[in-house]
Amino acid sequence: MRHLGIGFVIALLAGTAVADEPAKKPSFDDVAAGALRIDRDGLAAIIWAMHAKCSDGSDLDQRQCRMIRDARLSAEAGKTFIVAGDASAFTAEAYDDKKKSAPLTVSGCIACIEPILVDGVGFYVLSNMASPEWKGNVAVAAPIHTTAKTFKSGAEAATNWRAEVVPRLKTDFVIKIPASSSTWKQKDGKAGLSVEVLGFRTHDPCDGHIICASPKADKVSPDKVACGETVAEGEADAPAAPGVPDELTAKQIKAVMATATAAGAACFEKYGVPGDAKLHITVAGSGEVTAIDQSGEFVDTPTGRCLEEAVKPLVFPKSKKAKQSFKYPFVLR
Repeated sequence: MRHLGIGFVIALLAGTAVADEPAKKPSFDDVAAGALRIDRDGLAAIIWAMHAKCSDGSDLDQRQCRMIRDARLSAEAGKTFIVAGDASAFTAEAYDDKKKSAPLTVSGCIACIEPILVDGVGFYVLSNMASPEWKGNVAVAAPIHTTAKTFKSGAEAATNWRAEVVPRLKTDFVIKIPASSSTWKQKDGKAGLSVEVLGFRTHDPCDGHIICASPKADKVSPDKVACGETVAEGEADAPAAPGVPDELTAKQIKAVMATATAAGAACFEKYGVPGDAKLHITVAGSGEVTAIDQSGEFVDTPTGRCLEEAVKPLVFPKSKKAKQSFKYPFVLR
């Protein structure tokens, strides 16, 4: 009995140790998993949905505008996105001889230098950590990370690094757009969109080396074009950027088309006509929808036109394929 009791206590303690073992912290790649990569055009479409008043045109135009706007907002709610920071997202200061290092700062700048134009209004896009400061017409976002890079060989190496490497560095942000109070406008007319930054990664596309990241990030696949290497003819039909796929995946298409699916339901609610439609959609390598052909029961009908209007403004992730087409069904009941 004594031995059984001791064994029971040991087993219990072992179980407790396993139960109390801290969970592995998610990496940047974990946080970015499932996030949709969008560019400035994609951000413009989201800003439009948050900003649009839908008060122009005929009554029908206004209703369709509101329907598409509300469907897009509903589809984007709670989603995460990967966006590129602009040139001011990462800064490297001069070498500090006493500390033998150069201070580095990552700021939540996605569109701080050149605002994104939406309906004639320029929107700055930056993190919601604090209100921006201004240097003329350039927004200065609050720092979200500070660190330093050490140099064994001193000031000359640091100067060369700042001149040669820093200009080509890329910063990616994983963001979420809050449901309310995200767009703002100041008294001087400057407008913007504030986003929640869930993670960031600054890397050298030449060799894939991570300069800094939060959470910790894995090395990125190198881009030999960024190193100034030549590319064989026909090899670079589209920009060879880290994370840009050869073509859109079914998962990426489905994620973007979720907005149109929600708008399709709104089209049915508006016109009340059940039926099936199939849209043959062509997307350019830039992610822009370039052509829509429709078949089914809603061709040349208000419902059909409503479906096409929901698809036209969609922006897909960029791909290396110059043109990609797919068919997407709508079942309205």
